[in-house]
Amino acid sequence: MEDNIIILEDEHGCEIEFETIDVFELDGVTYFALLEVLPDEEENDEVLIMQVEGDVDSEEAELVMVDDEEQLQAAFNEFLRRDEEASAQE
Repeated sequence: MEDNIIILEDEHGCEIEFETIDVFELDGVTYFALLEVLPDEEENDEVLIMQVEGDVDSEEAELVMVDDEEQLQAAFNEFLRRDEEASAQE
């Protein structure tokens, strides 16, 4: 991961660059909060939450979509809590 940028492939095989804005653990699952990298003139505030499948320290680990809506909401709420906490400390 260079400069917090990772490249993911969509369902059509197109590569999309994302900036990693947070990595956190919740209930034993590691999550990545990502923002799609867009051209300078475009802004993006849509956060993508993905979970790590497999051992996070292994080369076999994969980022996958969170299928369970409740789990996704809990992870997003944790991301918001962490973001607010970080903002309050600045």
